[in-house]
Amino acid sequence: MEIRQLQVIPDWHGDETLYSWSVRMHRLLGSSVKDSGLALYGAAHAYKEWAASSRLGHFCNVTDGRLGDARAILLERTVLAAFYPFLRSDQRDEFDRLASSSQRTPWLTRFGMRASALQGAQLRWCGCCAQQDMEDGAAPRWRLPHQLPGAWWCMEHDQPLLRLDPGSANWVAPEVQDARIDVKFDSDSARALLNLSALAGSLVGKDRINLVAVKRAMLSRLRDLGVVSSAKPLSAPDLQHWFDLTHIAKAAKMTDPELHHALDRAWVYEILRKRRVSHPLLWLMLWAAIFEGCSTTELVHGFHEPDATRSWDEDGQGQLWLERDFQGDAKVQAIVRNAETVQDAARLLNVSITTVRRYLREAQCVLTPIREADRRQMRKQAAVAEIESVMREKSGTSKTEVHRLCKASVSWLKRWEPELLASMLSRIPEARTRQLPLGFDG
Repeated sequence: MEIRQLQVIPDWHGDETLYSWSVRMHRLLGSSVKDSGLALYGAAHAYKEWAASSRLGHFCNVTDGRLGDARAILLERTVLAAFYPFLRSDQRDEFDRLASSSQRTPWLTRFGMRASALQGAQLRWCGCCAQQDMEDGAAPRWRLPHQLPGAWWCMEHDQPLLRLDPGSANWVAPEVQDARIDVKFDSDSARALLNLSALAGSLVGKDRINLVAVKRAMLSRLRDLGVVSSAKPLSAPDLQHWFDLTHIAKAAKMTDPELHHALDRAWVYEILRKRRVSHPLLWLMLWAAIFEGCSTTELVHGFHEPDATRSWDEDGQGQLWLERDFQGDAKVQAIVRNAETVQDAARLLNVSITTVRRYLREAQCVLTPIREADRRQMRKQAAVAEIESVMREKSGTSKTEVHRLCKASVSWLKRWEPELLASMLSRIPEARTRQLPLGFDG
């Protein structure tokens, strides 16, 4: 099929989505729904892909790249902005490769971790925002922050978002109305939904979420709240029971009743204990639930920088020993290395002995070799210092005198650092003449 570039290419309107731009372009073209789909995406039914079009190669060609390349459009104008930070390294490489090609890609199915009950097929908008667009002399737009997983609240007008199921064969625009959702939210539920929407909006433009650090911070917080204990393994029923009593759980189920089936399972335990990457909505809801009571700013900042100064192990305790490429607290390291026993280390760090031993076992880290290496270095320095002192203070000291005066140090170096000992003793000149062979007549 011949690709014809568009004669007029409007710029983006604020934070509108790709679908919102397509709706405006459809009205500008004045053609049928199918003809607009063919002109913009090379497919008559393109109007169905409101979340993220699988034919971005065609779109970039007809717009001559003036609106950005495929990768930029996906991460700045579609709901993929909320999924990309959660992808594994191999998935991110594949995402970038496909975005730079013209290959047709079902983005949500391939990278969106799509789940029928979590990623609904509804468009969301705020009637006040639509009215504001009209007052600004522009057409109402679908705003990206309103379409992200968990974005159920308009932060600008502090009200729940309206919903539309785009089931009709049309390019639909938001309606200008002051309609309200019938569900009544109390102040705690409204606050929880606002925080969740703020978390969702903060994902746009982010490159990656440190899920390991996020998980550690959540476990630490749960331990502080008394939900989990370092002495007992995590309990899936207990965690689920705790979450069901939170404000975010109540508000989410009131907002979207279909979430009942998705949330009535052991998903909290799976996030905390399993390596599988879950849907972003679950991560956001769990973080918002665990840190209820914090300000919105603290909530968002903590999610993107879960622990800037301290790391946590899977039991919620402070991590004691360095892992590869981990920048730990030097004071903590010093306490552990100098402690006589694990009990002493646990007492000084205010953690349980069980936690210390469990971490050592899971991290395959043994304390004895670490302490032995440190002590060996200290013993080596002490032995060298003692021998150097004797050689410096007593001029003309012989090797025999060094052996006699520094017997323990010489013996230790002879066993562990023989080359170092030989090097030091070689600096002492011979004190007696060389013995002449038998039968020599001077």
